[in-house]
Amino acid sequence: MQADVILDEIKEPVALWCGADVDATDLANATSVALARGIDIISVAPDGVRVVWPWIENAHKEILGRFYVNRADEGSVSELSANINSVFKSGADGAQVFVKVSELGKLVSQLYSIRDDLFFNKRLYVGLDIGEIGPFDWDDVFSALRKIRANGLILVLARDAGDKSDFVGRLYAGLCAWNAPDACVHFVVGGAKRIEEANRLVQSVCPKLAPDARFFVNILGTR
Repeated sequence: MQADVILDEIKEPVALWCGADVDATDLANATSVALARGIDIISVAPDGVRVVWPWIENAHKEILGRFYVNRADEGSVSELSANINSVFKSGADGAQVFVKVSELGKLVSQLYSIRDDLFFNKRLYVGLDIGEIGPFDWDDVFSALRKIRANGLILVLARDAGDKSDFVGRLYAGLCAWNAPDACVHFVVGGAKRIEEANRLVQSVCPKLAPDARFFVNILGTR
């Protein structure tokens, strides 16, 4: 299986990312991979939660429904809240909410008042494109994470410029500025090279984050 080839290249603690364009059979196969390899977190599109849940109901795995926010206006956040509630009813243990950095403050302001009710006994992870976070933005990012009491920050490398990338410098700045005591860090950064770079930085700059750090690997689909 292609997933085994991909995962064999990576020594860091991985989590599974299943794209939105996969069918139930592929999701079942991905679940089998997670069970066989001891992978404890699976990220799926909202419709995939009800497919994956029966396979790992009693396996102590974390199923995360995945959501994207382009504009954090009242209507969009209201719809987001309803959709998150729906995946929780389908068996999800938490939600990943990917948002533009420019909309993060608005999202937090909208969700703040309902956070405890919506995420009761569930986990909230906020995903940001690290390429959108400037060196002076980190304080605002961590302030927002603390306010919403996010369980984790997901750093995404949406566009990799190869040797011209400033990924390492940006991540170094973020780890040096880390100020979210109750949040872990997860990554969606592509292949083995970027995963290794990120893991080394976490281990050296902010080792307290290392035990709970996870690196999402896309073994199925595109998004």
